[in-house]
Amino acid sequence: MSDKRAIGPDILRGIAILLVMSWHMPWTEYPPLFQHIKDFGWLGVDIFFVLSGYLIGTELLKPVQAGQMPDLRVFYLKRAFRILPVFWLILALYALFPVLRERESLSPLWRYLTFTLNFGLNAKTFGTFTHAWSLCVEEHFYLILPALVVILRRFRMPWPAISLAAAVLVGGMVLRHHIWSVWHATGGDGVAFFTRFYYPSYNRLDGLLIGVGMAAFRLFYSAAWARLASPLFTLPLAVLCLGLTGYMNQINGVMLGETGSIIFYPLFSLGIAALLATLLETERHMQPVRWSGLGYIAAISYSLYLSHKIVIHLDDQFLPKAWMTGWGQIVIYYVTSIVAATVLHFTVERSFMRIRNRVLAHMKKPSQFSRTALNSIPSE
Repeated sequence: MSDKRAIGPDILRGIAILLVMSWHMPWTEYPPLFQHIKDFGWLGVDIFFVLSGYLIGTELLKPVQAGQMPDLRVFYLKRAFRILPVFWLILALYALFPVLRERESLSPLWRYLTFTLNFGLNAKTFGTFTHAWSLCVEEHFYLILPALVVILRRFRMPWPAISLAAAVLVGGMVLRHHIWSVWHATGGDGVAFFTRFYYPSYNRLDGLLIGVGMAAFRLFYSAAWARLASPLFTLPLAVLCLGLTGYMNQINGVMLGETGSIIFYPLFSLGIAALLATLLETERHMQPVRWSGLGYIAAISYSLYLSHKIVIHLDDQFLPKAWMTGWGQIVIYYVTSIVAATVLHFTVERSFMRIRNRVLAHMKKPSQFSRTALNSIPSE
């Protein structure tokens, strides 16, 4: 873990990807302790949403806090180099080599390329590379938030932004309850729950919204943040929120009940945001975590997220069946996935990060015309 990276977000990012991997493991007999972790694995994506909201919100709002316009060219260039190369590579592997597919059918390629996979996705019919749905939500977020920041920064008062955030939060709760009611009235089919309720972007804005709100509060109200972000307040709040959502999960699982359809996502997201605030405020005490390996898992988490289903599928297909039991099976899944993601991270991700840095450095250099014009200004 680099000294330049904040420890708190990396701790949550590392935990999130390990949870997601547990959720995607084949449904076989696992030791009871791991099975209990696996039952909660789907929550890893919601941790990612809160982190993304906080980090992207901070990146876009920091210039605004300084009285400047965020540079959207730089923002989108950085996002493109960060997201697209590995995503396109994994998509090409799935399309060209059917042996890598964890299920029989792959959704049409245009749905991946346009980031519309998460609308109307039937995972029973098209069960391969379905975890790209969360990347679609992220891409929609990258399109919408910068536009909102540019518009809302024109207002001197914070109330338009606060009112919009409240409307999105409450509107999402009302919409989810309506969709849940229709789904429940039509038979409560499991596949339909994911298609109508779980995947669409408009149902999954809570974590992103709360993450952005946390970033805005920390930047624009630093004095209030210093008072309220004390672990004496944020840690009990995190325990309370996550405890309540854990209770809901134990009753209904990923298929939420009526109350859960309204408050589960915002309540869980608030708990993760409170936990993140606790970690940020105790950063100086978290230095030993740099040696735990969790920071490394966080650093390769994007490659790990995209590739781990391929690796788990190949493990299951080609390794001796005698190995694929108990804790040995779990260790094999995690180790092979981390090794594959390491190769992907260093050969693809980091290569394109270097290209990105060169492009950004070139963009910052004044053009020849600008240098000539600058040199023609007489000195005083």
